[in-house]
Amino acid sequence: MQEDHAPLARHESLLPREHGAYAEVAFPLLTGLTLGKPSLAAICIVLSVISFFLMHEPVAVLIGVRGTRAKELWGARARKRTAWLVMAGVGTGTAAMVTSTTEGRLAALVLLGAGVLLLPAFLSGRLKSLTSEVLVIAALSATVLPMAVSSGVGWSRAWIASSVWFVTFLIGTLAVHAIKAKTSNSAGTKWAITATPALGAVTVAVGLFAAVAERLPLTASLALTLAGLAGIVLSITPIHPRRLQRVGWTFVAWNLITWVLLIMA
Repeated sequence: MQEDHAPLARHESLLPREHGAYAEVAFPLLTGLTLGKPSLAAICIVLSVISFFLMHEPVAVLIGVRGTRAKELWGARARKRTAWLVMAGVGTGTAAMVTSTTEGRLAALVLLGAGVLLLPAFLSGRLKSLTSEVLVIAALSATVLPMAVSSGVGWSRAWIASSVWFVTFLIGTLAVHAIKAKTSNSAGTKWAITATPALGAVTVAVGLFAAVAERLPLTASLALTLAGLAGIVLSITPIHPRRLQRVGWTFVAWNLITWVLLIMA
């Protein structure tokens, strides 16, 4: 019996196992809080987003994604935690809408729309498909909008920050697919090997054009350019999938630089 339980011990905490998602959650929220003076609505959005993010692992256990044995062992705790997190997420989300400005509520529709589209994949445990990953990126990037707008930040600046995070996370996700595809026999993700540097090159071109033509603030243009360069380097460099943890820390450093550039924009 002890041998059966040992491999499942990691489920005991019921924290999300997708460690790369932590940065994708944290940096847009941090951006939304620091672009302006954070409002009560922005703080409530942070609490709501974190609640729904923490719901991922207990829901995965309940619907059987982690296996039958994990559901038997941790199902009761997962059910209780899910209930608490639903109440916390809905409660703080409602508080955000009530305390927000009219423009903030309008901006929240983008976030809610992405969340609704993502809901079927979330409840069925199919978040690993590229479509689901893009929807996750869109939803997390969109958290900047209602937070920033409700805190008095202009629409243009909020949209720029949200869009930069979307492009940054998309390129990072495709770069991971490209790294894995190089050692995989599956043809399903081979396209990422060429698509990632191509997208990176386009992003670099857009960033440089935006800077020269003054279509975006210089620091935002620089953030886009760096995102494109990072995607190119990571996708063409021979990196073994076993080193993805190091790549993850590279992403964190890259995201930190992006955040600094965005709040300077």
